[in-house]
Amino acid sequence: MFGSRRIAAAFLIAVVAGACSSGGSTAAPVSAVPSTGGVTTLPAATTAAAPASAAGGGGALGGTVGPGGNLCGLLGPGDFAAVGVTGAGTPTKNSDAPTDAYCVYTGISSATGGIEFDLFIGDPEATYQQIKSNGGILADDATGDLPGVGAAGIQLNGPGNMATIGVRKGQLTFDIGFPANANARAQLIALAKLVLQRGSGLS
Repeated sequence: MFGSRRIAAAFLIAVVAGACSSGGSTAAPVSAVPSTGGVTTLPAATTAAAPASAAGGGGALGGTVGPGGNLCGLLGPGDFAAVGVTGAGTPTKNSDAPTDAYCVYTGISSATGGIEFDLFIGDPEATYQQIKSNGGILADDATGDLPGVGAAGIQLNGPGNMATIGVRKGQLTFDIGFPANANARAQLIALAKLVLQRGSGLS
């Protein structure tokens, strides 16, 4: 009914909820952990560097990506490391479509303890609402932390003990997820800023 983008968004929800695991089960809604307001300052990640797909570059940084480019290249394993998220490797892209990407840096999905970045171009309102309404995800409004976005939300204790951010700006919608930790909110915002800066030509 929704076409390929809605199918892609439905797959995103399945990934975030853990349905892509071998058991195929979904998680029950989890209450959000309230924001404390005292956010730990993180080291700034560099915005210009080699693409995340650089061979052997376990610490490779992402870079600018335009339409038709490798969307997983927006965030490299070094970007996660720079903000204190450990364990990211070269991403595996689980989509061949030019307008979406499911990028997994470790594990199967963020809902199963991995590190993941998903991005969609087009149908932003419906895609963001599906992300937001699934299992209590994005309960912490982060729109004010990312100037110029249409919407942004965070879940600090989602399915599988993951921390997730979802962002909508123009035609661009994306989420980032990794295992929850004490600095997750600041880490998610720092990574989202990199995506918005590097992917400005996609929105």
